Amino acid sequence: MGNQKPARIVAAMLLAFCIAAPSLAQEKKNLRMVFVSLAWNSELPFRAALARGYFKAQGLQIEPILIRGGPAAIAALVSGEADFASIGGAQAIFRGKSRGLDLAIIGCISSTTNYILLGNKQTRTVEELRGKSIGITGAGTYSEFAVKAFLKKNNINPEKDVMLRSIGGTALRAAAESLGIPQNIIVTRSEVLEKYPETSKRILKAYIQGIQLAKFNKKEAIKAGYDSGMQGEPDIVSAAWDLYSPGLTADLSIAVPGIQQMLDEDIRAGFVDKGFTVDRVINDRILKSAQQELRAEGKLRQ
Repeated sequence: MGNQKPARIVAAMLLAFCIAAPSLAQEKKNLRMVFVSLAWNSELPFRAALARGYFKAQGLQIEPILIRGGPAAIAALVSGEADFASIGGAQAIFRGKSRGLDLAIIGCISSTTNYILLGNKQTRTVEELRGKSIGITGAGTYSEFAVKAFLKKNNINPEKDVMLRSIGGTALRAAAESLGIPQNIIVTRSEVLEKYPETSKRILKAYIQGIQLAKFNKKEAIKAGYDSGMQGEPDIVSAAWDLYSPGLTADLSIAVPGIQQMLDEDIRAGFVDKGFTVDRVINDRILKSAQQELRAEGKLRQ
């Protein structure tokens, strides 16, 4: 009789372990993440985290996959071929969610947009764009939205005054000044957040450390980019960093006003119902947990 109490305690501990074990086993260590560009401004935070071992320190192995265009990236995400995605803008998310797709914005890499408008010899001013063609990645992509937003800001009707043509890639695109809309966001399925909450938190913690390096330490960030296989002429890479780094978020915080601006345009254009709201696509619960842990660890610079 005297040994029954310790035996019951051991049995209870074993039962608790067995109940907890499946939950721990569900967390993933090998992840696939889709990207839509090889540009330094969108890739550097991820590449810095990869090169400096931030993902590895979180116990994660990340396989990056390049897919051109937000809609194609979303297709890979919702099909389960990828676990996370870094895409330009939120239009594909609004439109996908409105069709019932399982999508959630979980972080913003940037809070502004910085594109450079390159003109030929006959196009030297914004006003001279009238009647000309402008290259974009493709219909429905973020570059299309950014071009239209820029043109409207400069009193040019994108539907009547210019012709938008899909050229693919990221070579020639729009705006000659900063727009207050997030250029790059991180997306996943709500299913992933619910099934793998610890994994989701860990990838965001590593990503935040990468973006901290990319935003606040130019020399080390560019070195990390090259170490991870990124390419580019040093002078151009350096000058580009000066342009885009101020627009990087410090901790992946979601730029809600900019996302709202994109949603308003999609509603106006009739792509989504006027009753659609940003809270249907934004889920920053795990992001806030990741930020809090990094802050407690002394690894988050504001």
